[in-house]
Amino acid sequence: MLRLGYDTWLWTKGNFEHKYLWVIREAKRLGGNVIDFAVSDHTAFPTEEAAALIAETGLEPVTSTTLLAHNNPVSPLPDVRAKAVESMKGLIDITKALGGSLTAGVNYAGSGCLTGKLRTRQELEWSAECMREVADYAAERDIVIAVEPVKRFECHIINRAEQALEYIELVGRSNLGVHLDCFHMNIEEPDIPGAVELCGDKLKYMHLVDSNRGAPGQGHIPWLYLFKALKKIGFNGPATFETFGPDDIEDTYPITMQGQKFAETTADLCEKAMRYLNAVQTIVFD
Repeated sequence: MLRLGYDTWLWTKGNFEHKYLWVIREAKRLGGNVIDFAVSDHTAFPTEEAAALIAETGLEPVTSTTLLAHNNPVSPLPDVRAKAVESMKGLIDITKALGGSLTAGVNYAGSGCLTGKLRTRQELEWSAECMREVADYAAERDIVIAVEPVKRFECHIINRAEQALEYIELVGRSNLGVHLDCFHMNIEEPDIPGAVELCGDKLKYMHLVDSNRGAPGQGHIPWLYLFKALKKIGFNGPATFETFGPDDIEDTYPITMQGQKFAETTADLCEKAMRYLNAVQTIVFD
């Protein structure tokens, strides 16, 4: 059985800060066992307060990030690549302080930093050089790093599971794994369950969301086949519902371009997702 929970993107505008501490108790109230803290600026993260609430609620903490132009590991500018390393080390420190063991996301390139060209060997080498330093830092703290393939309109470096696996081999560190997101898989993968099976024991984390970024069951992701693939590879790791909540849809639209409401409130959306995911788990794993 998967350990299910929620990503804080459901409530925040992309960076978890002090004003969102209430979300931790809300995730627990809504039946989550895992919480994924979406962190784009590690310097603003309320580590001490969040750690206390994690201890109170018993939630399993995961962190994820989306690196941007100012801390892009494939930038031709050395100081920008150095900023990427600094950002990721900061995220690893947060993960450790929370009692977590996994950090994930778009941590190998700057999201939205498209060049209009195919990825180059030089870009991969720049990214791998950064990731080796970060992975060594993480290994000393017993932290696993999972890289997330995302859609081609967001990043040109890693779009599919097979590319993530090739990247892990290039970096050459044992504490790297894959983070799969169903929305991005729906766009890029020819075979969603097949991508899961391809990853095998390298799969460390899942973002569960439907093809239209609604709750599972509101689009056309083949959930039964996906969960059967997860069972086949023995995946029982953390998996969170990650999308953008309807409560602040006008505020988040410039970032997410998500204008459709899939429920009246974020709480309603979370309840729909968890109810559906638990039903699928019961069918496949029991």
